[in-house]
Amino acid sequence: MISRGKNTGTVLDEIITSKRETIMEVEREISLADVRRAAESAGPLSDFLAALSVPGVSVITEMKRSSASAGSLAPELDPSVMAKTFIDGGASAISVLTEVSRFSGSIDDLRMVKAVAGPSGVPVMEKDFVFSDYQVYEAAANGADAILLIIAILEPQQYSELLALALGLGLGILVEVFSEDDLEIALTADPQIIGINNRNLKTLRTDIALFESLGPQVPEGKILVAESGMKNVDDVRRMEAAGANAVLIGESLMRAGGSVSELVTSLVR
Repeated sequence: MISRGKNTGTVLDEIITSKRETIMEVEREISLADVRRAAESAGPLSDFLAALSVPGVSVITEMKRSSASAGSLAPELDPSVMAKTFIDGGASAISVLTEVSRFSGSIDDLRMVKAVAGPSGVPVMEKDFVFSDYQVYEAAANGADAILLIIAILEPQQYSELLALALGLGLGILVEVFSEDDLEIALTADPQIIGINNRNLKTLRTDIALFESLGPQVPEGKILVAESGMKNVDDVRRMEAAGANAVLIGESLMRAGGSVSELVTSLVR
């Protein structure tokens, strides 16, 4: 039985419903037992935490074909080429959207990025709407070095159980929060990496001032990631000044066309 995510009263509910149906279809082809065995026998992982723990601001570059807020971004992108471009530009890690209904992603995208990034040691994070054990095993079985857990879609017990499962598989975990309430729940399980998403779930608008207000409430010793809304070097420096150890940037890169590598390089430096 695939567990349900928490109702949020936002567009996330539609995404979760669709995701749940997708998982049920996939599980008819690959059982939980089979995907678990594949996850437990997966190859060596690149260290996501270490990649974000270096001095300065680490840049997590994100590959996504479309988004719930912006619509179509790069529907024809080649995951292998994009991964190489990110790595050549100096990305610390790569995030890959695998959600189908709103982001046009797939597990195949994850595999293709991992095939390029794995030999370089650049960790790959599967970015999806995770609320079940099956999804954690599926990510690990298909090359993810890390996963995203979104507090807003999880009951507290779900969150703690999924975090423990992912840690047991050696995965890095980016725990994403949107509010003070989310942060309070996130901290109950003592995660190492916390991401603050600057996008309002109800309006889908972004405001990087959210990170500036919520970031100082995160205890010292955590790796703090600013997500969404950053378009240029000035935005990255602003997040760094507010305490960010890393930034996650996707939409601006997807809109950069042939200048992706140059933009990544400018953000890194």
